[in-house]
This record gives sequence, structure tokens and C-alpha cells, in this order.
Amino acid sequence: MRSRQLESFVLVCELGSISKAAAVLNIAQPALGVQIKALEREFGVALLVRTVTGTHPTPAGELFLEEARLMLGRLQDLKRRLREASGQAPRTLALGLTPSLSGLLTSRLMERLRSALPTVELKLFEELSHALIDHVASGKLDLALAYSVPDSRMLHRQARLDEALCLVTHPGSAFDTGGPVPLAALATAELAMPNEGDLVRRLVTGAMTAHGLVPRVAFSLDSMQAIKDVVKRGLACAILPHSAVAQEVRTGALAIRPVSEPPLTRTLFLVRRSDAEPDATTGPALRIIDELLDELGRSDGNFTSAVDGRPSAP
Repeated sequence: MRSRQLESFVLVCELGSISKAAAVLNIAQPALGVQIKALEREFGVALLVRTVTGTHPTPAGELFLEEARLMLGRLQDLKRRLREASGQAPRTLALGLTPSLSGLLTSRLMERLRSALPTVELKLFEELSHALIDHVASGKLDLALAYSVPDSRMLHRQARLDEALCLVTHPGSAFDTGGPVPLAALATAELAMPNEGDLVRRLVTGAMTAHGLVPRVAFSLDSMQAIKDVVKRGLACAILPHSAVAQEVRTGALAIRPVSEPPLTRTLFLVRRSDAEPDATTGPALRIIDELLDELGRSDGNFTSAVDGRPSAP
């Protein structure tokens, strides 16, 4: 079994097609098929099955896929560390933040990391949570701050903060009355929401459904800026984390009210690969991130400790 075979198998699973994977790898489709067959002979089980919707891993293939990603991640990490140890490449630290957290933490985080790790090349990536989680699992990122991270053998996750979701409205609208707004009242508001599949939309829809409520979705938009623009024009309200609209609230362009009965929250996790123990680079970075999150929890009332027992939205 070679790393090339593992990379090919993972790519086939991710693309759902041997032909598409062969094109990306720039090899003939039969040659790629031979690699996959060699893996199946070596392990004595079928790893892939072809269906009308594409090529997918079998139950055994799902297990093999998880292990293949772990092995490739460790190999990539080993190559990087060997290059760094031999002086062929500078030590690097790749971090991931969500767009909403970037405005709150980036400047302070980079300043403290630069002070603590002056010889390390710092790389910062801004992505949505699901992309950050994938990048940590693949080894592209050393550490990430992401929301609602699923349990996985590949990832070490630490719940750090719960962030409140708020009703966001145009200043002076009928919903801009101050004080908390009960969840039941949200059923009367026309909402601008992210497209289906978005984490915040799933949280809101799940919470309302659990209480026998149906959200009135007037706009489904795949851009956070578009959602905020719709609310600014008074066309709808939105339910968003405070961090996503903090700047607009400060300038008076948007107004917010906390959601109550029950409150809605999403959980922020600090994530790294489970097989990557903290070292001379990631260890100090973890401590600095912990300090910043503690400060955020103390200074911003929209964040609370994720271990204080406050319930999160389903």
C-alpha cells in the first residue's frame, strides 16, 4: 500500500467518480481503477460500489476512508516537520477562523502570536465552519475555531464558548422594541435566512420546530452581507449571531434583541487533529487562543462559557 493509492482512493470518494478523480490526477481511468483494485485485493474487501448516483465507499470503504485520511494527514505532518527540522522550510502555523470571529479576534491574535512565536510563519484562513473542520482533518490547518464541530476520531475538539443568536432588525421597525424577544414571537416575523444547510438556519429551524413553530422565510440568501442589506432596508428581520452584526450595531445601522424562552446559542470549539499533539509551535498558540477566548467570554455578554450548563439550541 502506497500513499499514492490512499490519495487516489480519498479523491474518488470525495468526487464520487473514478473518471473525475482520474482527470484531476491526470492519469488514465483504467490505471486509477487498477490502483483501487490493488487496495481491495490487499485488504480482501470491496471498498467502492458504483450506483446510479456515482461511485461511493462501501461500509468497509467508509472505515478505510477515515483511516486513509488519518494516515495521509500524519504523513503530511511528518514531511512538514522533517523539512522544518532540516532547515529546508520555515516553521509554520496555519490557523482558521470563521468570518464572524475574524473581526473580533484577528488583530489581537496575530499580535500575540507574533510576539510569542517571532520565528514562525503565521498563516490565517477565513472560512465557514464546515470548511475549517475539513481543513483541520486534512492537515491543511493546525488549529481552528469553528462552530458545532461533530464528534470524530480524527479531531480533538474542545467546547469553549456558547454564542447567543439574536433577532436582527431595522432600527425603528415594529420589532425594535428593546428587551428579549420570546422564540414564539419569531413565528410572526418575516425572515431573511441563509440557504438551507447553513448551521445557523438549522439551529433556528430546529428550535422553532421543536416548539411547534414554523419560520416565515421571506428570503433565502447565501451571502451574509446580502442578509444584512435586506434587514437594513426594512424588508425582513434575521436571526444571527451577535458577532456577525457587531459593527452594524455599533454604528446604529442595525438593532438587535436577544432571543429568550428559550435562548438560542451556538457552540464554539477549538479544534486540532487528534493525532497531532501540541508541540513547540502549537502549544503556545493554544494557550494564547485560550486566553483570548477567556477575555471574550468576560467582556462580551453575548458569549458565555460552554461548560456553564446553559442549554444550546437543538
